Amino acid sequence: MFVPFLIMLREGLEAALIVSLIASYLKRTQRGRWIGVMWIGVLLAAALCLGLGIFINETTGEFPQKNRKLFEGIVAVIAVVILTWMVFWMRKVSRNVKVQLEQAVD
Repeated sequence: MFVPFLIMLREGLEAALIVSLIASYLKRTQRGRWIGVMWIGVLLAAALCLGLGIFINETTGEFPQKNRKLFEGIVAVIAVVILTWMVFWMRKVSRNVKVQLEQAVD
């Protein structure tokens, strides 16, 4: 139970970092009126993740033990592939992520 907690804590801190970067950019560019819209987006994203998590938990909870282990293995392999791709992608574009993020907010 402690390991999932640490993973979720890390992910939460990463999300908070991104939200704080966007909020500070909005304030710096005199677009503070959009901060409320940003928080609505954050809450909608959290609700979507919670709903998807509940859905996955409810649907996979009915699997027999053998099928559940197979499902968990497949999801783990997919996660490894996605995270590996993301690491290589981040290495390639890390030089201009801040500029791209600010342009996307504009």
